[in-house]
Amino acid sequence: MLLALLALTSACSRAEPSHDPSAHAPALAALAPNQTPAAPSADRAMRITVETAVLVPHRDAAVASLRELVKEFGGYVAEGSVSGSDVGGSAQFTAKVPAARVTEFRARLAGLGEVTGDSEKAEDVTEARADVQARLRNARAEDQRMLDLLGNRTGTLADVVAVEKELARVRETIERIEAEERTLEGQIAFATVKVRLETIYVATSEGTAHKLGEAAKEGLTTAKSFVLGTVALALTVGPTLLILIAMGYVVLRMVRAWRRRGKGD
Repeated sequence: MLLALLALTSACSRAEPSHDPSAHAPALAALAPNQTPAAPSADRAMRITVETAVLVPHRDAAVASLRELVKEFGGYVAEGSVSGSDVGGSAQFTAKVPAARVTEFRARLAGLGEVTGDSEKAEDVTEARADVQARLRNARAEDQRMLDLLGNRTGTLADVVAVEKELARVRETIERIEAEERTLEGQIAFATVKVRLETIYVATSEGTAHKLGEAAKEGLTTAKSFVLGTVALALTVGPTLLILIAMGYVVLRMVRAWRRRGKGD
């Protein structure tokens, strides 16, 4: 009997709709010529993504201001990277900001420097949210039915084991759907803001003192190269010169000895 009730429960669970009709927005009425559709109603679930590029005088100061701004708005930095130097470098950050305050955040973000690029994407996930909620509601109802079957315990031991296995499967499904729901709700509650900070590189004019300093550095480098080259040459040719000097000394001694012998004769 438990197995029959188990099969009936699974069939009822599959028969329930996967979407919640009450969560769907009403269909748009036919539009008259030259009439634009109305903006989405406030109860629609939107996943917002913003991309902004800002030109700033100094990268490090702008990065610090950006982090403080995200913290002020109750958000957090999901990822970030910097490259180059403070002047002439760049930085990229992905911040999560409460969706309800993203417009205000963008206005404050423009205060960091000159906005050179800006775009926004709003994805309607109302139906996806309704689908997740309906699947979670059905899974929890099925879990309760499994518990009721186990509470009655009118079947055999094999029937009870089968119900327990089915209950474990249902609870695993509930955990998976709950994780999906948390992820989706987080994407709805927090807008994704991708910020690229680029620095303004200003070339400075070189004065006389700077040129003299560069000339002195170049002179020292040349002198160092000369000394090192001379030492390297001496180390390379030195052994050969010593051998030649020794050979010349021996030849000179032999010549002198030959001359003295000739005079003696």
